[in-house]
Amino acid sequence: LYLDPEEEGAIAVLPLADLLAVEQNLPRFRTVLAAPTHRDYPTVADGDLLLQFHRATEMDADGGNHWQIEPESPPRAKPSPQYDFPFCLKLDVTSRPIHWGPQLQGLEDTLLQRRSTRQFSGQTITRAELSALLDFTYQPQHYRDQGLDGSPDYCDLSLLHTFVVVSGVEGLESGCYYYEPNSQELRQVRFKKMRAELHYLCLSQPLGRDAAAVVFHTADLGAAIARYGDRVYRYLHLDAGHLGQRLNLAATRLGLGVSGIAGFFDDQVNEVLGIPVDEAVIYITTLGQPVGK
Repeated sequence: LYLDPEEEGAIAVLPLADLLAVEQNLPRFRTVLAAPTHRDYPTVADGDLLLQFHRATEMDADGGNHWQIEPESPPRAKPSPQYDFPFCLKLDVTSRPIHWGPQLQGLEDTLLQRRSTRQFSGQTITRAELSALLDFTYQPQHYRDQGLDGSPDYCDLSLLHTFVVVSGVEGLESGCYYYEPNSQELRQVRFKKMRAELHYLCLSQPLGRDAAAVVFHTADLGAAIARYGDRVYRYLHLDAGHLGQRLNLAATRLGLGVSGIAGFFDDQVNEVLGIPVDEAVIYITTLGQPVGK
């Protein structure tokens, strides 16, 4: 691609094929361990860590020798006891699947319509709408009957935690909730109105302040690297981005506003959410009512 290796690098390579054309059908590879794992690092100067990280996770020309064929996605992890506090409020957010229309015509229309919302009105969304968003994003098995992939290819979703900060959802108290996808419930971990904090955390973007709900994806980097090695840092972002795009599509289908945010104050997010300092924030998605609706 004639890229300067000191300045640019490939994040992902995506093969596209017509599933109905047999000669184009590609084997399903999972590349979590696409390159040898590094765990011993030299002393790295401040500011050079990201470059070192990328160089350490480059694939050699014969990197394909490390690939492994795994036809099935990893089994979903058991419910995490980490945020299962004895007296926390637990709310059922099971939902009927979003209907995508005959032959998924509604999905095609939504893909063409999807845009990032630039301004929220500050008005509320319903609990049913939030439940539907979570259902499409985290329960793909509910959509097999409509012709969608019930087991999308992720690295390992058990490495990611999901927090939902509620500011304007009808029927839900303002505060921070942990979403447990296995039991499909929200667990309230903090009782607080957080619009001012969200505004600050999102680099003073009004999107954080005016959103009805803000979804945070976080990961324990130490545990993730211990399991998969340094390359997992890339896969955490790809997995969080995959989840974020499902949130985008579901919100667009329901007529709601949505925007991803990749710029935020990392340490302050941990403080506001009340999560450990070694839990890294990977990606943020804001949800709400768009201005003019």
